[in-house]
Amino acid sequence: MNRIKTLRLENNLSQRDLAAKIGCSQKSVDCWEKDLSEPTAGFICALADCFACSADYLLGREDDFGVVRIEGGLTQDERRMLDLYDALPESHRKELLNYGKYLSAKKD
Repeated sequence: MNRIKTLRLENNLSQRDLAAKIGCSQKSVDCWEKDLSEPTAGFICALADCFACSADYLLGREDDFGVVRIEGGLTQDERRMLDLYDALPESHRKELLNYGKYLSAKKD
């Protein structure tokens, strides 16, 4: 779990700060960073949310942060747009983005 330490330091967090953010003890964070124990699934999810990365990244199963979607704070229309975008094939996604750029540049 050395990625936890790397991400914690990159985010300028102490072990105590990180523990407070995810609801565990500082000792737990210390043990995870030293590979003395492993976080439970719940804490892996909390860490992934805290660092805006995937659980697989934290577990060393992928080398990049992965796709993380945080939908809190989005309006219902924004969520619908994301759902529509996700349902499109890649070629149509590019068309949609180009049309969005066109509309945003268009003067009413």
